[in-house]
Amino acid sequence: MEHKFEAIGLEVPSEKDFNHLAERAGDQGEPTQLCRRGAVLHGRCWKLGEGLEVWTVLYESGTGDIFYADCRPGFRARYAQRISPWALTEYDEDGEAIVHGYCDGTETEVLFELQNLTEVGPEGFRAHELYVGLCGLAYRARVSAAPRGEGALWQPLEEAAPSRAAHENDWSLAGRVISFKPLRNPLSGGELYWVYLDLGRLKLEVLINRRALRGEGLAIGATLAAEVWLQGHVLDRRALLSRYEGRDAAVPKSELWSHLRRRN
Repeated sequence: MEHKFEAIGLEVPSEKDFNHLAERAGDQGEPTQLCRRGAVLHGRCWKLGEGLEVWTVLYESGTGDIFYADCRPGFRARYAQRISPWALTEYDEDGEAIVHGYCDGTETEVLFELQNLTEVGPEGFRAHELYVGLCGLAYRARVSAAPRGEGALWQPLEEAAPSRAAHENDWSLAGRVISFKPLRNPLSGGELYWVYLDLGRLKLEVLINRRALRGEGLAIGATLAAEVWLQGHVLDRRALLSRYEGRDAAVPKSELWSHLRRRN
């Protein structure tokens, strides 16, 4: 039923299983909430471990009626991307929010499901730029030994394969494997791979269920092609400061100065 959950090692074969998962996430998730146009969104983030999450959202109307809005899988990315310019579209009664923007002020477009709208709150969306952890949850993936630098791809799935596109934030991608790490879902025991890819136009993390991976053995330098559901978490000031580890001594000072831009 909900195939994107398989990327984090959870099987949701029926509506009954889906509703049970949503109920469990609502009971065990960390609560956050956000007032929106006379209503309240109640977010619940159930952290499974290894960065894996299940998010569920309840919508409370102005009359006090509360109903389930959405349940979705998540993964907290390890690296941050700077998105500028950007635009946020909210579907409050559906419990969803979509961010559309460009990576680091370039022409590289991203459109992704925002997981933690209720967690960050309105103060996190007042800046000209967003710092976001992005990770694609893979529906399917294949490894090949294509020559380095060839076969890079970043394209909306509705353009690459319209018959397989189910969500506006579905993407088709291909890139060189920079690094990877096996993970295990602590709840289900499902075996997963975290993969960091160089797509040419951007670097992106992808999470793959081991059973969905086809082709040759996963290795650094290999080419991985995948179709993913792109999701992300906005990092507020506190989250950014907690990630700061000081200046990278391997990066020349001249390069650091080149990133400073004056805003008029």
